[in-house]
Amino acid sequence: MKKIGYMLAALAMAALGGVPAEGQTLDLIRIGEVPGEYGTMVRMIPSTTVVIDITVTREVVKTGPYARYAQKYFGVIAPLADKETYTLRSARVSYYDPAHPADMSPGELPEPKTVMVVDGEGADFPKVLPDRMSAANPSVEEAARTIFDLRKRKTEMITGQYAETIFGAGLEPALRRMDRMEKEYMELFFGKQTETTYTVRYCITPVAGEMTAVVCRFREDTGLLPSDDLSGEPVVLECRPQGVAAALYPASRRGNPKSGEAEFAVPDMVECRVVLGRDELGSATIPVLQYGVRTVLAVKSAW
Repeated sequence: MKKIGYMLAALAMAALGGVPAEGQTLDLIRIGEVPGEYGTMVRMIPSTTVVIDITVTREVVKTGPYARYAQKYFGVIAPLADKETYTLRSARVSYYDPAHPADMSPGELPEPKTVMVVDGEGADFPKVLPDRMSAANPSVEEAARTIFDLRKRKTEMITGQYAETIFGAGLEPALRRMDRMEKEYMELFFGKQTETTYTVRYCITPVAGEMTAVVCRFREDTGLLPSDDLSGEPVVLECRPQGVAAALYPASRRGNPKSGEAEFAVPDMVECRVVLGRDELGSATIPVLQYGVRTVLAVKSAW
């Protein structure tokens, strides 16, 4: 059926006198009964579906047990309560269109990607020990002192001032181990953080004459929400038809269906923008049938 569709499009262009103004061409899709597989007939009512892939970052912070002492020992205020926040990163616009078999699938969604993890979301804080012989968690003072001692030793090892300096290939593993120890102690004050990036796909079928549609809604503390959840701010698809279809196929050349003729849908080129408030998340200019026109062409030779 795809080959027949292309044949019809080629014949349509020829019937109109070749390539339209400025070398522009638009695919045409037959409306009504068209031949399908195994000699069947399929009723074609073509439309374009706009596909929007929205990428979001989710950040989870779990408060450290010594958070209220962070400013005293390190001069920095640490988070004092667990929190979960979401940030909209971008939106990719593509489409499903029976006139473009190569674009029938916008592609697979990317797998969620954890871009930064500190011991994993929701994990308990480790029982960091001041030394291997101790069986108790360190006090606030011990934890802070250990952090500064580790930093001092790392500096001495790097500069060669430490009495038990490790040279050669053993230096890098030793420093990595000390970094891990320091991180575990720092988590007691500044907590754990997990940041994950993921993508959600939405499919919108535009309605002729309507230039906007709510894709979904968004809240910083909840993330993406259904389009009818009024607690979130709307993420909107804005469609701006360019009028290309009407210019290439003006009303005077469209005609009315007669014997031996068939009706075709011609998509218009449409600028599609995805916005949250005044912020644009992504855009693309794509052919959309609902904003185009219909024209009549002779198709006897195509059958």
